[in-house]
Amino acid sequence: MVSAAFAGTARRFIGVFGACMVTFWQSFMVNAVQMTSETLAYATLGGLAIALLVSIYTDIRYRLIFNKVTIAIALAAPLFWYATGGFNLTDIGLHLLTAAITLIVFAAAFHFGAMGGGDVKLFAALALWFHWVEVIRLILYASIIGAAVTIIFLAIHKWKQRDGRARIPYGVAIALSGLWIAGERIFNHFT
Repeated sequence: MVSAAFAGTARRFIGVFGACMVTFWQSFMVNAVQMTSETLAYATLGGLAIALLVSIYTDIRYRLIFNKVTIAIALAAPLFWYATGGFNLTDIGLHLLTAAITLIVFAAAFHFGAMGGGDVKLFAALALWFHWVEVIRLILYASIIGAAVTIIFLAIHKWKQRDGRARIPYGVAIALSGLWIAGERIFNHFT
């Protein structure tokens, strides 16, 4: 289903993304004076944006969200917590609880066939990044964008006169809503 060329490209992307995160972390630890926490926060948000764009591409093209990308998103969240000053036990517990609740709620949707497993994992990984209020907004935005994506892909399915049920890439809506929330932190940092 996934071509060997794309699999190689995805593997290289994950390697480069991981190397970038390690490089940023090492430079932060070694040169704490030169690398501010704000720089690290923007770097991790940039990495998140790249990973979400890859998720959008793979979900549209293959109807898959690769576990390697979702794992990279989840593993980069503690760097973001550290950079934004949320690296204490209370905040970490709140992030983990929010992600666990998100995973349970959307796992129920997966159980009833409303969404795919990759979508559930992507929601949970994104829930690790943000405060619970932002996660509620993330879910709201994903619902609104998801309705638009559904209409577009149903129209394409009907226009091409394909048989069977249309496969809707909800990961696109989830990733776009994640980009929206991350973008608010970058472009509207005064609130």
